[in-house]
Amino acid sequence: MSNSRRTRRSGEAHAIRRYSRRDFIRGGGSAVTLGMLAGACGAWLPRGADAQASAHGTDAVTILYPAQGATFDLDYYRDHHLKLLSGVYGRAVERMELRRVVALPSSGGAPAAPPFSAAVNIWINDLGAFTAGGQKNAQAIADDMRKVTGATPVIQFDKVYGEMGAARQVPQVGDRCLMMLYQNGDGVRWDVDKFRADHMPLIMKLYGPKAIKRFELRKGDHGMTQQSKPIFIGLVSIYVASQDEMQAAGKQYASRLMAEEPTFSSVDPVVFPSFIHGIT
Repeated sequence: MSNSRRTRRSGEAHAIRRYSRRDFIRGGGSAVTLGMLAGACGAWLPRGADAQASAHGTDAVTILYPAQGATFDLDYYRDHHLKLLSGVYGRAVERMELRRVVALPSSGGAPAAPPFSAAVNIWINDLGAFTAGGQKNAQAIADDMRKVTGATPVIQFDKVYGEMGAARQVPQVGDRCLMMLYQNGDGVRWDVDKFRADHMPLIMKLYGPKAIKRFELRKGDHGMTQQSKPIFIGLVSIYVASQDEMQAAGKQYASRLMAEEPTFSSVDPVVFPSFIHGIT
């Protein structure tokens, strides 16, 4: 690895560690744009009704844009960049969600600053077509992203391991989504099968459909190369049906769920709310 690349990755890791002192993140990210992702990485992309019927094995991409160091034009991304991506990928992509990350409410004082300004989630239908479209249009994608932000995102590839509640296409713009990210690292234990078989159904049972519209579980597959580890080993998205119902259930059941966490994970999740800002 060149000295410049080492320096860049070291800087990225330091930036994410700054968030860890406020937001429990302890790692580094891959500094690439979505255009670079599509154009340079296509050769090694992994292959592989109701929510549960569509779940296991779906390939997905998670992109997280740091909140510090650069602005992020959410409206431009929604109004222009999503349309560009939709034209590039067509039916190769099942769905793309742009989420606006907000501060986590605090019990005392000012809310904690969010670690990210935006999150983009992509569900892939056809990896071959996705790759071909990205390679052909990589420069156009990268050029347009410069109008959105100068931030270098964390990008990783995931597998969808479980879904409960409403189907993937049901959440709409404006819906609240609680994101829970489990940090990867040496010695980290995170049992996705136990989460799917036990913890996920327990959450849905305790909170119920009045609080939770949809629940998606992902496992991080790899980073920007198949040999690299994903930054987050586990990723959970809980789409909220009613914030009041969520808060009421949380007061009653949060302690019980926290006590269950060591049975499937050796790390605490990074938790932050978001709102769907754009869909295509």
